[in-house]
Amino acid sequence: MSANATTLNSGSKGSAAHEESSRQALIKGAKVINAKGHDVLDAEGKAVNAKAAVKHHEEKSPDLLKVHSSLVMKYIVFLFGLFCVYCLDVLLFGATAEYVASLISGNWIIVLLAKYGVPLFFLGVEVLCSVKMIEAREAHEMRQQNEEMPRYGW
Repeated sequence: MSANATTLNSGSKGSAAHEESSRQALIKGAKVINAKGHDVLDAEGKAVNAKAAVKHHEEKSPDLLKVHSSLVMKYIVFLFGLFCVYCLDVLLFGATAEYVASLISGNWIIVLLAKYGVPLFFLGVEVLCSVKMIEAREAHEMRQQNEEMPRYGW
């Protein structure tokens, strides 16, 4: 009976076409599964490579791992202060810059750039002034220390 059933299934054209389409569907499904599997394996490989690169960098420069939390907090406070000063500059200079830019050009992109760019420029000037003041204070302190030290000349 099995030989008879085999000859019946293989003999008809509808059955062969059905088997071929079923085989093609299985191949297509396998390709999709393999593509997703390759994506997962590639992602795992990239994660392993990134982890190895980070470990190598940590071994190469261990002093970077020794950053004290007070120093990190100091810079976070500095960044928060810069953000607050920028917001204050936007409030003080943004509307005026926006008004002048709208009178001059009327282009909305230039108006937005003026509203937020001019305060950013003022923030840069303020930071530059503070850096120069710190440099001048340190230079003055160094001069005072050098003058207080006794000098013995020939």
